[in-house]
Amino acid sequence: MLNRDGSINRRTLLRVAAQATAAFGAGRWTSASAQPAPMRIGWVWPMTGRLTSSFAPLYVGGKIAVDEINAAGGIFGRPIARAEEDDEASPAKEPGLIRKLRGQEIGIVIGPTGSSQALASIAATTPARMIQASYSTAAEAGDAQKYPYHYQLIFNTTQQADVCVHHMVETLGVKKIGILQENTAFGEQATAATKTALQKLGLDPLSVQVYPITSPDLSAYVRNLQREGVDGVIAWIANTPNAAMIFNAMATLKWFPPVAGHSGLMIQSLFELVPPEAVKHVFATYYKNFSWTDTEQPGTRQITFAKKVAEFPEAKGYEVNVAASPYYDFIHLIKTVVEAEKSFDVETIKRGLDNVKGYQGLLGKITLSADSHSGIGLDDIVLVSVASGLDPRALGCMRERASKTS
Repeated sequence: MLNRDGSINRRTLLRVAAQATAAFGAGRWTSASAQPAPMRIGWVWPMTGRLTSSFAPLYVGGKIAVDEINAAGGIFGRPIARAEEDDEASPAKEPGLIRKLRGQEIGIVIGPTGSSQALASIAATTPARMIQASYSTAAEAGDAQKYPYHYQLIFNTTQQADVCVHHMVETLGVKKIGILQENTAFGEQATAATKTALQKLGLDPLSVQVYPITSPDLSAYVRNLQREGVDGVIAWIANTPNAAMIFNAMATLKWFPPVAGHSGLMIQSLFELVPPEAVKHVFATYYKNFSWTDTEQPGTRQITFAKKVAEFPEAKGYEVNVAASPYYDFIHLIKTVVEAEKSFDVETIKRGLDNVKGYQGLLGKITLSADSHSGIGLDDIVLVSVASGLDPRALGCMRERASKTS
């Protein structure tokens, strides 16, 4: 119960902390200080491996959320502690790490990052009844019927495809569309969603080029698109080396069709790897809250977040993907639900999450239900100019919204 001034009374605090002990196993009172033990959250991320430099920074938003909550007194007095596990960005390692965390009676998990890694992990957290938010845009990850304990608080491949197809066909009037897709779970689901979105408009892709992400040269796939008469490209590219190879191939061919695709196209280091003309007509899916137009500016909360991100050296160059990460919103949403439900019990938190309506997240308005765990609505998703990352107004995390003349 609350005191008249809105604060939580001591009896409630004691009861909730006691529930935490049963729920997470780590919630023991330290008798010497009479302070509740930390609430431990599984933190699955790559500390080693070839994707460490590009995936590890995406957890900065989660770190900021933990710092904010702990600085404000934690959740019912309990600070959040990260139980870190190194997945090396390897899907094969995910089930074992989840079993390890479950063995420690941890019931909530952040990560992993990457759709292939996430789907491997979710397959383990689901039967273990562990609440989880991963950095996966695969639409499958938001399927509450298949994965009732996983929450997708970012846009998914279906939504990205809808936004890209709408821009190409209805805004730019492009009908001869080619798809360039990496051979990952993300790429496969994004291409399937793109074909569905095109079919709704009575169109089929003119060409679909699928490339291996480990290929040392992608120019052949670009030449195929040009040779087949493509006027616009929808690109499902999630890493910078691949993007650099593709845009350099376009520059070599002096072929610059409009390109729309994944938010991974916005990594700052791309500007050091390709000539400016190669990205002049490239657009990526992003969030309205982190974009500007001639008449609209990003919100104060988002600008404050961008300034905090700038304090983390490891986030430099990856600011947009830090902002687009689900981890900041997920941790704050967990706090909100625990406080509303007055319980740390995993099943109680899950019921609370399934009833979230219109929560004002950093990325947009979050609504969840027992039938849908895809929390971000289409109204909060936009296309932005990749080249606007060089604009001083970008502050690392912001981008200019695509216009009708882009």
